[in-house]
This record gives sequence, structure tokens and C-alpha cells, in this order.
Amino acid sequence: MDEEIVGRNLRILVVDDNQAIHEDFRKILGSMDRGEDALAAISADIFGTASSAGAPVLPAPRFEMDSTYQGEEGLAAVVRARAEGRPYAMAFVDMRMPPGWDGLETVTKLWEAQPDLQVVICTAFSDYSWHEIFKKLAYSDRLLILRKPFDAIEVQQLAAALTEKWRLTQQFRLMIGGLETKVQDRTAQLEATLEQLVQAQKMEAIGRLAGGVAHDFNNLLTVIQGHCGLLLASASAADAELTESVKEIQAASIRAANLTRQLLTFSRRHAMQTKKLDLDDVVLGVGHMLQRLIGEDIVLHIRLLAGGAWIDGDSGMIEQVVINLAVNARDAMSGGGELWIELDEVTFDETAAHRHPGCRPGSFIRLSVRDTGSGIAEDHLPHIFEPFFTTKEVGKGTGLGLATVHGIVEQHHGWIEVQSHPGAGTTFWVHLPSLHEIAALPDGPCDTSRVRGGVGLILVVEDEPAVRTLATRILETEGYRVQAASSGAEALELWRQQAGAFDVLLTDLVMPGGISGGQLAERLRTDKPGLRVIYMSGYPGDTASRGLALHEGVNFLQKPFDPTHLTRAVRSCFDSG
Repeated sequence: MDEEIVGRNLRILVVDDNQAIHEDFRKILGSMDRGEDALAAISADIFGTASSAGAPVLPAPRFEMDSTYQGEEGLAAVVRARAEGRPYAMAFVDMRMPPGWDGLETVTKLWEAQPDLQVVICTAFSDYSWHEIFKKLAYSDRLLILRKPFDAIEVQQLAAALTEKWRLTQQFRLMIGGLETKVQDRTAQLEATLEQLVQAQKMEAIGRLAGGVAHDFNNLLTVIQGHCGLLLASASAADAELTESVKEIQAASIRAANLTRQLLTFSRRHAMQTKKLDLDDVVLGVGHMLQRLIGEDIVLHIRLLAGGAWIDGDSGMIEQVVINLAVNARDAMSGGGELWIELDEVTFDETAAHRHPGCRPGSFIRLSVRDTGSGIAEDHLPHIFEPFFTTKEVGKGTGLGLATVHGIVEQHHGWIEVQSHPGAGTTFWVHLPSLHEIAALPDGPCDTSRVRGGVGLILVVEDEPAVRTLATRILETEGYRVQAASSGAEALELWRQQAGAFDVLLTDLVMPGGISGGQLAERLRTDKPGLRVIYMSGYPGDTASRGLALHEGVNFLQKPFDPTHLTRAVRSCFDSG
């Protein structure tokens, strides 16, 4: 343990009403600075031996002695010395000092002023018995009795031993104080770590709950959106009122799907569709919408990064980050203000990385969102990324906005920082790993035409009856032949009955019965290697999807999906074969 070393304190106070006693102490203690001869004499007295001529000896201590003649005067000297930062290490106190305090009362007062003072009571008479002394002063390892007349060697030994004891006592206290500080610091670290662990476990538990709820909810939304699509496809011009109602239902289901996607993103169970992405394009793309979203009383400033801000990311997720932060800023500026959205590139070395929580060395694109709003209270800052935490009025917010942002940023292997003061606005910094020397890739044309139907035998495997019925109906409407199963085991039996005559397997990823969609496809492809497979799921983050190359719209359908997405994916399978 590295601790500060306490220097030796050789200050001694003598409290005695006899001037001659003070002279004796000065002669005895002053003789200890005569070097080798004095030490040799002391050694001879103690051990009965003479020192060898010329033998090396340690330098003798040089005591600093002050004299006082009454107990009150001695107390004043002790108080003054402590105030000056130069306390006495020990005191020689006479027992009888008329007309003032006697030795016991003086020692009591001295200890009240300086509890660690080492004391030797000098007495020529048995004024008090041992029992009376300890009754008045209590047992103490700071007290010794020296009977007058005393020998020089006794005084010298006491002075040397007690001043060293005082030093060791201070050293011990310093070490204990340092140890207590380290224990307190370590305890604080452990408490902080425990709090982080509890928070992580809470977030994980909420994430699992959110993922499970969203998965089941997506099945319901698939049925709602699917039947809306079927109704709209079959509606006639005369059914205008019915068509509008169906469109409202469809729009509401899309909003519900967006909320579900937030839950999945927070729980890190939402499928990321990453590509080389220029954040300049993303910010510009949402900029026009943001101006309408935040209102005319807020001035929007956008500053892009010259040459492009390239990352590997999911454009939809990054748009959600920008929108959520902008909406959060808008809500903090009820009376209007200014909003800055800026992009730049920053590089962190090892030293800088240690100064930023979550940071690591490397090059990053930094998205800054800064407002002039009301700011965030200091006690709220540690909680703003927690799910369902909100300071807004009931019904004004879900508490998922910043939790979703945090989840998206972490999924992109980045981190987010925030700085805010009440009344001084808020700044969020989102750091995402940068890609260098990436050329922009042209976007392919978006096919909005109606997908033509086809012929072929499709095996639909889905444990949710409503989704299974809907998928069967949509595909049969397009001319396909369909057989449906509610589990992997039932699908294997149908496969056996049809002798593997199916052209396409459309299967849910997670199903009861011990056979997942991935395992089912693997078994069937063992029998028919060319079998085309489309997976569907409320979320693809399950263990059942590990090891599968999922491409949305090609071999994967994210629930909820509408009839067009389903028929396009199936048609693509047949065309690719």
C-alpha cells in the first residue's frame, strides 16, 4: 500500500512549576545531540557495554522543548501549537503545581485539546494511588508515570520512544484513512456496477417481454393488413364508403406496426437490413418532412458532411433515429426555437476513447441534434434511455422514443451521448462507425405493379390459425395450389403423402412441436435440394433464425405483411427457379 510517510515529530512540552526541573529536562534532552559519545554512553548504561571507537552510529534526535509552569499555560501552548499545525508529540507534566490545576486535571484538559498527545506524569509524592489515577483518567496507552528523582536515561528513553510512538500512531491513522477512502471508492464502484447490472437485467427482461408481445402482435397485424388488402382488391367503385373505412383500418394497422417495430428495435430483435449508406442522403431525405413535423415556429438548420457521411447501416432505422431526436427536441420547444442537425467525422485515439463512455478508437460519423429547448433535469438524465420513461403528460408519449434510438445506435455498433441543462437546451451526439472511399450505389427502380399469379404447389406451415388461413386464401386467389400445416411434424407428414411434390415451402420461423422453420427446411431440402423456401416471422432475432441468410422480400417476410408482399415473394421464388 503506497501511503504518505509521516515525518518524526520531536516537539516536547514540559509543564512544571519548578524552574530547576525545566533546566534538568533541557540538559538531559539536549545531551542527545552530542552525537556518538552520548549514544555510546546510553548504550553502555543500558547494555553494560562500551562502544567501539570509530564504530558508525545513527544521528541522535534533536528534541525541541517548550516550557510552561502551570496547567492553564500548558493548555494554551497545546492549543496554539495545534492551530499552527505543529502539535506536540508528548508532554512531561508535574503532578503538583499549586496554586493552579494539578497534574491529573491538566492531563484531562490537554487530552481534550489534543487526544493523541503522549503524556508522562512526573511525581515525587504518592499524591494519588494507581487506582485513583486510573479512576480519574481511565486506562490509557498514552499515559506513563515517572517517579522523581528520575535518571537521565529514563527521560531520554521515554522521549525517544513516545515521540516515535506518536509518529507511528499518525502513520497508522493515515494508512487507515487511506484504506477507508479506498474502501469507500471501491464500494461506490461496486454499487455503481451493481446498479448497472440491475439496470441491464431490467432492460433485458423488458426487452424479452417487448419482443414476445411484439411477435404475437405482429401475427394479429398480419391478419388485419392481409384482409384489408383482400377487401381493397375486391372492392368496386360503388363501395367508396366501405373502401375508405378499410383504408382507415389499414392505416391504423400500419401505425400499430410502427409501434411494434419500436418495441422490437428496443429489444434488439428487429431485423437490420444494412447497406452502404450516406447519412447526408438520409438527413436530406427526412429534412423536408421534419420541417412540417416540428412546425413553423422552429427554425431548422441542417449541415451536411462534404464528400458524404458513409456508414454501413439500415436506412429506415437511421431515419427513425433522426426523426425521434427531432420530435424530442420539438416537444422541448413549446414556444418555438431553433434546431440544428449536423454531420461531421471524428477520430478517437486510445486516450480520447477513455474519456468518453462507450467510445472506442477509430473513425466515426457523428450526428449532432441540438435544440434551444427547456433542457433535461439532471436527475432525469440517467433514465432518459430507459423504456417507457417519459416526463411528458399522460397520453403525450410512449416513453419508447429515446429507448428506440439507443437500441438502434447500439445495433449499429455505435454509442450516443447527451448534454443538457435546464433552460439551456439539449444536444445529442450519435456516433456510428465510418466507411471510407465508398461510392454511392444507385437505387434500383421500385416495382409497384400488380404481381401476376402462377401455378405450382405450395406448402404453408404456420402455427397461428388466422395467419395460416390468410396466407392460404391469398395464394389460392392468385392461382396457386396450397396445402397447409400447423407444425413441423404435420408438414413432414404432408410432404410424405405428396412424395415431395411441393415447389415452395412458406414457413414460420418459430413453431411449437420441437421443429423450427429452419430445421424443417433443412430436412425437406435433404430430400429435395432444389426446394425454394420463404421464411416469415414476427421477428428474426430468434435462435431459430441463426445461420440463415435472410433477405427481406426474397426469402423472408417480416410480419406484418400485406397480400402484395406475399405474392411478390412467392412469384420471385418461381421466377428464380
